[in-house]
Amino acid sequence: MRVAGKIAKAGYGTLVLEEDRVIGTPVQCAGLVSPRVVSMTGTKSIIGHYRSATLHPPNTEPLEIFSPEPKAYVLDRVAFDREMARSAMRCGAEIMLGCRVTGWDGEGSVRYVTEGEERETRCRVVVGADGPNSSVRHLSRIPAKAEHMPGLQAVVGKAPDGIHIFMGNKIAPGFFAWELPHPSGTVIGLATDGGNAYGYLVKLLKSMGVDRKVIALQAGTIPLGRMETSVADNLMLVGDAAYQVKPLSGGGLYTGLVSADHCGDVLVDALNRGDTSADSLSEYHTRWQKDVGSEISKGLWMRRVYRRFSDDELDRLFHALRDDKILEVIGREGDIDYPSALARAVLKTSPKLLKFAGPLIKNLF
Repeated sequence: MRVAGKIAKAGYGTLVLEEDRVIGTPVQCAGLVSPRVVSMTGTKSIIGHYRSATLHPPNTEPLEIFSPEPKAYVLDRVAFDREMARSAMRCGAEIMLGCRVTGWDGEGSVRYVTEGEERETRCRVVVGADGPNSSVRHLSRIPAKAEHMPGLQAVVGKAPDGIHIFMGNKIAPGFFAWELPHPSGTVIGLATDGGNAYGYLVKLLKSMGVDRKVIALQAGTIPLGRMETSVADNLMLVGDAAYQVKPLSGGGLYTGLVSADHCGDVLVDALNRGDTSADSLSEYHTRWQKDVGSEISKGLWMRRVYRRFSDDELDRLFHALRDDKILEVIGREGDIDYPSALARAVLKTSPKLLKFAGPLIKNLF
């Protein structure tokens, strides 16, 4: 929607083919974002903002992190998506719901199915913003190296209690679980590369005594990886379709928005010049890589470190973090969009923590 708004505002005819029949559903995101997202979008779909978060290691006492100013906002994702759609339409974009793209000839013809009927439309450029399992990406045959990790969360009729993060191989192997405020109460979810996300979520809900309070289940896929290019002749990929996702948190709103702005700017310039070749559009890939691509790459390395930890090693790491100087640095420097900066700051404060990072730490510097 962000790209569509930019293109339409520049005076070009813009059509959004949205696969879902209702904007904002199904929900596939917990809605935890940085203040940057709120600033970039001016969104009013805010459930709350938070200066603290509670981290739960596998077997030791929780660790609460405090910040002098809000470091995290929780959004109502349904309302947010609808805000973005209205913004695009105010700029002149047309949105068609319930349309699934089925074909693209590499030039100007796009085929799609709606109401069981196959149709065709023509355009100068296709922008694939169609999620982790992007049809546009598959049709373009742009190669990618990625992991698709399942995520699952439950909306629970329970009073919200701030931000909680749960770690450990018994909870969510390879990733983590979360508890966040939600418009209907609380959302509790997890992602894992250990298989059977549903089984892990059921176990977590039972351990928290809320398994009988589930209002709804929401599922999604977190794409983690990198692409050598995100453009082809007459085609661009953005958001989850281009793996513009933070590997440590699974969040993609900030990285997607930054990339969408670059996508829109480069595409308008290309349309003005009448050149939508891959060479012309490649400036987009260069720009978003410079802005967020490096951090995504560092996040992939940091996740490799995290995945090596046993539960005992995680407990020892948390024990080492229970130091006033370290906690002050975490509270001050913590940044869910750029975690590598926090990692560097913490390691400079306490070099003894280098033993937990191993040989992969060189990729942070």
